[in-house]
Formats: sequence, C-alpha cells, structure tokens
Amino acid sequence: MKRASFLVVASLAGVFAVPVLGWSQVPTTRTETAPVTGMKPDRTTAPLGIREKMQSKEAMLRKKRAECRAKAKAEKVPLLKRPAYLKKCRAEAN
Repeated sequence: MKRASFLVVASLAGVFAVPVLGWSQVPTTRTETAPVTGMKPDRTTAPLGIREKMQSKEAMLRKKRAECRAKAKAEKVPLLKRPAYLKKCRAEAN
C-alpha cells in the first residue's frame, strides 16, 4: 500500500513539475509590426447592385419558407415529417 501511494504521489509531482508548453497562449512569433485593422483582407463586400439582388432573392426564399410552413401547419403535418414536407413544398414552388 505504501509503495502504491508513493508511486501516485511521485507521478503527480512529476506531472506538475514539468512545464507544459500547451498551457501557454503566447504566440511563437512576434507580430507587433503588422497593422491592427478590423477588416480581414481575404473578405470583400459585394457592390451595391449585387447586394440588393442577393437581398431580394433571400427575401423571396424567406417568403416561400413562410408560406410552406403555414401550409404545413394548416394541413396538420406531424412535426417529425414537417422538414421533408417543407423541402418538397419549396421544390414544387420553383
């Protein structure tokens, strides 16, 4: 019993004595020279005309989803079968 207790204590002491590199959150390279901006360089915004077209398309899809949800509720489709019904309804609407 003493031997097992000693091994447990020794292994715990060894684990806590060795510094773990994964615990530190410090970056390995210094990037203080890079400018700090709020925008990510790999993302760009679409021009106004394209954005308006995307917004109108999304609004149309939202309207179709709402109509299909209302139709499913009116027909009293069970909740577990409703996603398949909505998918079928949206495909028919196209």
